[in-house]
Amino acid sequence: MAPAGYDAALLHTHSVAERVRTELSGILASGTGRLAELVVITELLQSAKRGDNPEIVPAPRQRAGVVRRR
Repeated sequence: MAPAGYDAALLHTHSVAERVRTELSGILASGTGRLAELVVITELLQSAKRGDNPEIVPAPRQRAGVVRRR
């Protein structure tokens, strides 16, 4: 069960993330870009561990795996 509009919000959020990833792919694909993305992911996961938006944990963990494999 989710509030009305959840699916629309989920799709929008992911489409925005994909658009950002596409537009900034040159920066994010560099060594420093990958490091920066891992730093941000780590900050999000630490925040979630403290109780801030723990429901987001699967997405950053999955993304970290993708970034680390590059």
